[in-house]
Order: sequence, then structure tokens, then C-alpha cells
Amino acid sequence: MGNTIGFRRGPPKRCREVRKQLSPLVASTMIAVNTGIQKHGTSPNTKTKMGRTSFRRNMSFWIPVKKNKVDVAKQKSPRSITPFFDALRCTLIVGQVFSLLPFVGVFSNVASNVKFIKTSWKCVYSLISLIGQIFMAVLCINKLARSNVTLNGTSPVIFYVTTCVTMIMFFHVARRWPQLVQHIAKAEDMDPNFDCSLARKCNITCAVVLLLALLEHILSLLSAFAGAAACYSGMDTYEGFVTHFYPWVFNYLPYSPVLGIITQFLHFQSTFIWNFSDLFVICMSYYLTSRLEQVNKKLLAAQGKYLPEIFWRSTREDYCRATQIVRKVDDVISGVVFISFANNLFFICLQLFNTLEDGLKGTGECSNKGKK
Repeated sequence: MGNTIGFRRGPPKRCREVRKQLSPLVASTMIAVNTGIQKHGTSPNTKTKMGRTSFRRNMSFWIPVKKNKVDVAKQKSPRSITPFFDALRCTLIVGQVFSLLPFVGVFSNVASNVKFIKTSWKCVYSLISLIGQIFMAVLCINKLARSNVTLNGTSPVIFYVTTCVTMIMFFHVARRWPQLVQHIAKAEDMDPNFDCSLARKCNITCAVVLLLALLEHILSLLSAFAGAAACYSGMDTYEGFVTHFYPWVFNYLPYSPVLGIITQFLHFQSTFIWNFSDLFVICMSYYLTSRLEQVNKKLLAAQGKYLPEIFWRSTREDYCRATQIVRKVDDVISGVVFISFANNLFFICLQLFNTLEDGLKGTGECSNKGKK
């Protein structure tokens, strides 16, 4: 048994060779450390600590040390934060130009400065515009009641009635806008929005939608001028244009240049209000999407990692804040979303019907007064 089972009395030959190679290095290191300590006059304890540190540094070249570091996300600079105010400021200014969203503080970055004041000039301007749109809607209903009911005859009525309803909806949105802004500001204080492209997307969308609306309006005016030249050749150019383009007004009211300008302004305003409702919904959707995408990016960055409980708690809180903002926004602008969807659905079907009808007939129509 003693011959079959043996124990090594010393380290193997390879280990002895490594020790012989390391012994001079360790000895020289300790001598250098002690020499430096003696020159600078440190205490014995300091000598021991410095000797151990130098020894470990030299040994680390031979023996790799595993490092266990936790990556900490870099803090975002204040410039990379996109608040709700900056993202929608351009869109809100355009809306107030067309008498929508009459609240005070659109240029302020402080939520407490955003207020709804009934006696402000913005509310007065919005009220006057609403009265003008109601006037146009009543004239359209009057014309429809005195003529044969057709799909094309109902389109001006629906156009101006939906404009009035949209203005009323935006008036209610403006009343609740300060509370919505304060709620979003509190959420952004705890969880800022780092989507740097949000403001750029909203501004580009605003410019594109309004330019397309302007182009559509100009083409509509050119078509009306061509129709007026064919149907009212013996009349003054502007008088023939407004009489042909707005028959629900000038078939029952005497023509005057002032009334023509007011009618054109109200029509121009209603056209942009119709397009602005879509623009407002799009920009609000951009903001809500960016809030939810920020939570998704945070979860994707943590995929496959073992993270502490505090990370999941903060992520859950961020998600709850984002969903609360979505519910709050939906509660405030749900009426505008419904009117925008219904309006678009009707006029898309109307344009499809007009395309098929004009293709079958091949001719247009003058207004009720006929050719002159």
C-alpha cells in the first residue's frame, strides 16, 4: 500500500522553475520599496503597505485580475431634454393665430404661467370667429332648405358646422389645458423626455401640413376663378368670383366688397381650422409615442442583464407616469380626435364621389343664378 499510494513531497519541477524566476523579481521589488521608504522616512506600517502594493502591481503583470464593474448610464445634458412646451410651441402658436386654443402663456416654459382667462383678447378673438362661422353655417343651412338636397349641397353645411363644433371643442381644450400642462410638467420633473428629435418632427409636420393646406386652398381659388369666368363673364371679376364661390351668401345678401372680404376670411379660417385639428392630433401623438418609446428603450437596454430591484421599480414608475399622461391627454382631446376622424372620413368619401360623378358627366355646374 505504501508503494502504490504515494504523496508528492514537494512542488512539481515546473512550479520550482517559476518560483526561481519570480524570486529575484520579488526580492528586487522589496529592496526598491524599502530604499524609497528609507529615503522619505515613513513609518513601518506604511513600509509594509507600500511593499504589498508594489508587489501586487508587479504580480498583476503575471497573474490577470478579473474586474467586476457596473456600467452607469451617462447623465443627459440639459440641452438634450425636450419639454412638452418646446415640442408643441410652434403648433400652438399657429392654432392661436386661427383663433383656437385661447389660453395665455404659450411662450412661457413655466407651467404655472399657462392660464385660461375668459377676458383675454384671445378669448374675444375666438368668440368673434365662432360667431362668424355660425353665421356661415346658418346661411348654408338656409340655402340647403331652399334648394334640392344633394350630396354636394350638403358639403358646405357639414364643412361649416364641423368647423363650429371643432372651435367649441378647442375652446373646452383651452379651458383644461393649464391642468394638463401642470400634470405633464410634474411628470417631466421626475422623468424628463430625452427625445431630441421631437421638436423637429413637430415643427416639420406643422410646416408640411400647413403648406399643403395653403396649396389646396390656392388650387380651390383658381378653380373658382375659372368657374366664375365661365359663368359670370359680364360681371366684375371679384364680384363674379365671390358670387360663384359663395352662393349661400350672395344669393340671399346684396354684394359688397367688405362682405366679400369677410366671407373669404371666414372660409380661409375654416379651411385651416379643419387642417389644424389633424395637425394637433398628430403632434400630440408624437409626444405620447416618445414617452412610451423612452420606456421601451430603457427595457431593451436592460435585456439579458441582472439588475437590482430599484431599476425595475423606477421603470415601472416611468411606465405608470407615461400611461397616466396618455389617459389625461385622451380625456382632454378625445372630442377633437373624434371630430377630426369623422370630418376626414366624410370628405374623403365626398371627393371619391365627385371624382366618379365628374368622370361620368364630364361637365361642371354653375351656381343657381346661371350664366350671365
